[in-house]
Amino acid sequence: MRLNLALLITLLLSLFSVVNAQQTNLTLAQQRADFEIFVGGLKEGHSGLNYFIDEKTLSVTCDSIRGSFEENASLESYYLKLRYIVTLLCHGHTRINLPTNGWVNYRMGVLDSTKIYLPFEFLIVNKHLFIKEDCSKEQLFPEYSEVKRIDNINVAILIEKMLQYIPADGINETFKYYNLYNYFYFHYMYDLLYPGKKAYKIELKNNRTHYYIQGLKASSIDSIYRIKNNQGISTYGKQLSYTRNVSKNTSYLKISSFYKGLIENFGQKYEPFLDSAFTDIKSANIQNLIIDLRNNEGGGDNYDKILEQYLVDKITISKDIQVPGRRFQYNKYAVNLADDVKGFIENPTEFLRDDSTLFIKEKYVDMMEAGIVDPPRNRFNGNIIVLTNGGSFSAATNVIHALYNFRKNSARKILFVGEENGGDIYCGTGCSGQGYTIQLPNSAIKVDMPFLCFGILKKEYPKKRLPDFLIYDKVNDLIKNKDTVLAFAIKLSEGK
Repeated sequence: MRLNLALLITLLLSLFSVVNAQQTNLTLAQQRADFEIFVGGLKEGHSGLNYFIDEKTLSVTCDSIRGSFEENASLESYYLKLRYIVTLLCHGHTRINLPTNGWVNYRMGVLDSTKIYLPFEFLIVNKHLFIKEDCSKEQLFPEYSEVKRIDNINVAILIEKMLQYIPADGINETFKYYNLYNYFYFHYMYDLLYPGKKAYKIELKNNRTHYYIQGLKASSIDSIYRIKNNQGISTYGKQLSYTRNVSKNTSYLKISSFYKGLIENFGQKYEPFLDSAFTDIKSANIQNLIIDLRNNEGGGDNYDKILEQYLVDKITISKDIQVPGRRFQYNKYAVNLADDVKGFIENPTEFLRDDSTLFIKEKYVDMMEAGIVDPPRNRFNGNIIVLTNGGSFSAATNVIHALYNFRKNSARKILFVGEENGGDIYCGTGCSGQGYTIQLPNSAIKVDMPFLCFGILKKEYPKKRLPDFLIYDKVNDLIKNKDTVLAFAIKLSEGK
């Protein structure tokens, strides 16, 4: 253990040496004061704080970080140290953000509107970085050009360095990659690790030309994207779709979100949609169903459980919902708390089972599960193929977990195809729901952590994790607008 801790301290001292001073700086006293609030806030507001990092290791890590503070440090370098700790917690629902100047759109929300960034929309496939859309002024790159180096740094090295700062659930990595390309964290982290750049040297795979590209603000990147695609980077399409026959006796159900607002923004109603789809599946005597949960980042309103009711014989609902504690010393730094969380903080005894537990009373658990009726009519009893990727997260992970457990004792064929989903289905618990957010007074850094954890921690990792079939998108198919993963699933349903 001593050797591991010594190595950790050495890592920490070297980890932050790449960051240069920026315009906004913090005194040593300010850093120390914010850090104590940061650590104290995590301890009292994060319900799964020590699920994946033991208390001693976290304490030693915090001591190492605390000892690295220097007078007049840049806000960015200080933030990276805190972000590194947040990543070690291994909870994808834990977020830490710098204050930004303005906001461009949802997908680019992490970017500061006043700064310069790499002028591309990226895609990462099997750890390879592709330019999905060239949003530069120069317009030199064809769609899906693979980037080999940026400013003489190998892309693989860049990605590995960035992953140290991207939170994800448990040992899963795919959610990190998903955030790097889908929510512009690659751009964000590149600016933090190599600040002040106004232009970039880009080298492509199988191409000896060195390209020099001017950096752009997020608003300009979005504008160029809009001109080229007649829509913005954050434009979404319909979240629910159903096709009866994508192959003989095989139907396709795509659920891209469990978020009610996003679904209904396109005039769709979740429960009527599912009822209609499964009624049609039953009337047509469909035996194979492909359920596409790729890029489904979750949502609320028990939409995950409502879907599960159509797929398994009986849904399992955990009555064990845990909160982080009953005392809130740093509550005065909390911001934007939901009424439920405020109510708990004011009177924890009312919500907790007894004085010796941090589990909430069953009557409040039952209130959270209102609307779930088991069973529905038209339950599907055939074979299921689930499509997943790093964006299959949160409530989508719940569905994947339910089907994974159900197939252990079922004669039905249930298979998972694509990339490993973003959430951890093996740890026996999920930390999400209501958030507890604190804002550090000197740096204005915000830390958002999960206030609730569902289930009992187990961490039973099998030798081979999902998916059953690891299938990546093929660039040639992407260029032709073909879906490699879905095509594989269709052939699989046909027994090919």
